[in-house]
Amino acid sequence: MKYKYDIISIGDATIDTFLFIHDVEIKNIKGQKKALLNWGDKLPVDELYRTVAGNAANNAVGSSRLGLKTAFYTVLAHDTGGREIMHKMRKEKVADDYITIDDKHGTNASTVISFEGERTILVYHEHRSYKLPKFAPSKWVYLTSMGEGFEKIHKDLIKYIDHNKVKVGFNPGTYQLRKGVTVNREILKRTEVLSLNKEEAISWVGETDDMEELCKRLRQLGPKAVAITDGRKGAYSHSDEGFFYIPEFPGPRIEATGAGDSFTSAYISALVLGKKHQQALQWGPVNAGNVVQHIGPMEGLLSRAQIETRLKKMKSWVPIEITNEATKKRVAAIVAKKID
Repeated sequence: MKYKYDIISIGDATIDTFLFIHDVEIKNIKGQKKALLNWGDKLPVDELYRTVAGNAANNAVGSSRLGLKTAFYTVLAHDTGGREIMHKMRKEKVADDYITIDDKHGTNASTVISFEGERTILVYHEHRSYKLPKFAPSKWVYLTSMGEGFEKIHKDLIKYIDHNKVKVGFNPGTYQLRKGVTVNREILKRTEVLSLNKEEAISWVGETDDMEELCKRLRQLGPKAVAITDGRKGAYSHSDEGFFYIPEFPGPRIEATGAGDSFTSAYISALVLGKKHQQALQWGPVNAGNVVQHIGPMEGLLSRAQIETRLKKMKSWVPIEITNEATKKRVAAIVAKKID
């Protein structure tokens, strides 16, 4: 089959506004981090930054920078934000064939509250009437965050996947996660790589501190492979090629938004380019490690040459294959030393 695209990214785009603050206290309450603010006060903002974002938009730009022929399906508003997003896609050489315009609703928006390199995101999704366009053949599709009614595209998307033998990368967003496994089951059955962070994974398959068990539970839902990120503690890959762990890529952290998207984009791009899962698990953290050194989810996205150059300079930084209890304990010891 002749493919027009290497990957089509499916999901929402947004305009993110970043607020960098210092007047906040972080406490651990019942095992969860909570931000304490003086309610009713006027809190000073140290820096403000605005950018195009959204999981699918981040993936589209990230995939294009890594050399993939990329298209993007999203619904944009006919307003300043919509035009800004469209301009960004064209600038990044992302095909806009499947971008549709909604004249009745505005652009999605998020406010990112950033403190000491970590962030909390306030997300606003406009109402969308999703309808999948007729896609040209693509090697992969990347399905990620969409608003209410996302499941309306599943029937047509499944037909497209089955007819064209398309591989699926699935990185569910908030609404998809909340709908649970049942609503997403047919997509999961067709998923080549499911990418989640640890908390998201637990929300679907239950609590466990055993990362291998967590991966196995997720694969029982249908995906051929699973990639799980655990913040600064590193990331894991589980597939028929084996079970691997890799630490966070070393370097400073300015702002963490887009770290997960950049990890998954590089991981899947590596597979599209013919790499093994073990190599893909190297690509992901390198990309994420550079993104967190910049403000916003796109500024630090790397090219293929940049990732490969960084890996050549750090030949000893390789995934650990977990094959027995000894290597499992070794990884656990490494993870225990990491700052959350």
